[in-house]
Amino acid sequence: MLTPQRTIATLMTLLSLSAVGCSSDDPTGPGGGIPPGAGTLTGNITASRILYKDTTYTLSGFVKVQSGATLTIQAGTRMLGDTTVPGSSLWILRGARIDAQGTAAAPIVFTSARSAGNRKPGDWGGLVIIGNGITNRQSGAPIFTEGPQGASEIYTGGTNNADNSGTLRYVRIEFAGYDLTGTGQELNSLSSYVVGSGTTYEYIQTFAGLDDSFEFWGGAVNGRYLVSYESGDDHFDWTEGYRGRHQFLIGLQSQRIQPRPGTGGLSSDPQGFEGDGCPTGEAGCALGNDTQTFSIPVFANYTLVGAPAGNSSSSGDIGMVLRRGTGGYFTNGIVTRWQRQGFTIRDSRTNDHLVNVDSLRVVNLLLAENTANYDVASNFGQEAKFAASNHVKSGATASSLFTSLTTSTLDWTPPTGSASASGAGLVAIPASFTTGFFGATVTNTTYFGAAAPGGTKWWSGWTVHYPCTASGC
Repeated sequence: MLTPQRTIATLMTLLSLSAVGCSSDDPTGPGGGIPPGAGTLTGNITASRILYKDTTYTLSGFVKVQSGATLTIQAGTRMLGDTTVPGSSLWILRGARIDAQGTAAAPIVFTSARSAGNRKPGDWGGLVIIGNGITNRQSGAPIFTEGPQGASEIYTGGTNNADNSGTLRYVRIEFAGYDLTGTGQELNSLSSYVVGSGTTYEYIQTFAGLDDSFEFWGGAVNGRYLVSYESGDDHFDWTEGYRGRHQFLIGLQSQRIQPRPGTGGLSSDPQGFEGDGCPTGEAGCALGNDTQTFSIPVFANYTLVGAPAGNSSSSGDIGMVLRRGTGGYFTNGIVTRWQRQGFTIRDSRTNDHLVNVDSLRVVNLLLAENTANYDVASNFGQEAKFAASNHVKSGATASSLFTSLTTSTLDWTPPTGSASASGAGLVAIPASFTTGFFGATVTNTTYFGAAAPGGTKWWSGWTVHYPCTASGC
């Protein structure tokens, strides 16, 4: 039975003190069962709280951790999004913190309250974190996060890109995302608004989110060991002066999972990477794509695998879309099996960053089995611009690059003789953009992609890929 110390006063209603069924995908309890005890979180959390692994918690409505409070979630805790309350989600507001430190053996899981086989994108809202970092969208009036009036939050006005919103480690976020307004104001699996580099993101997986898997608005939060499987929109999306650094990322699309009816539609232009600066016409972007500070993230050792033929969208399915004045440094990546194109630079301002070689470089890139690799008749990402950038255009199939691309046995390790096993790391990116990364540096590698030949299978044991049908996953 739960002790009084484990009661979340005024915020959690105890629903049951007995075991609540079993789930074959839950690794946290004996034999894979959900632990005993169940509770509901609603409204505002104004004081620091601990959520315990022996309780399964339901997030109902907009649950918001207020400034000054820390929400601690024990390893192995299971959090369910209330599918009967549209957009149910967890928000960590500016000045608040989350301390969610799972382990490979006991990850923290945010998932749908529906049963296995009946879960779909849009079942609940997702996780939203708002820091005190910098966005280049600055104006006299405050600018709000996506979401309906009364629920959205101000995220402009921050000044500290080293701000600390807490820690996410060994966390899964499944079947999230929600169109809150019917006009594209959507929650993502993990929405990061001006989150600072003092925050820790590592070993995080999203699965089957309705909108983007990882989206960053400004700030400078770093990440490593990030996994996105089956995104409804972009796997990794950034905008508004984002300056974070990342290494070892996987984005896999093997199908287009249909969302829960009434929660929003799948994007018509899903991509692997979609990077923006300050969008022209948006409030606070006084100079449009020229508005500073520019977005200059770092992405190293990324693996982006598009959906196979017959699963493409109407206007997306490009591995890397760089546009609207973004910069960035990209190295040692794999872009493969994208049905429209591997890589594109959409506009002249983004191209200026590339031509001037001051804030945009795409080097050490392996391209394989894409319908096309570069821009040809339009846009600015023509192949000739990368003649000295160590782009390897391989005739290999996507499946040959990895030990297993079968979704039931995914293994991202390059097999012997794979085109991804060697040939990377020949062109360096500026050292100033590799230091201060998790207390060390973004390391250069001789292999392409997120996994080292013969190295640790860092995704193993805590990530999942569910079989999905028309009924759900």
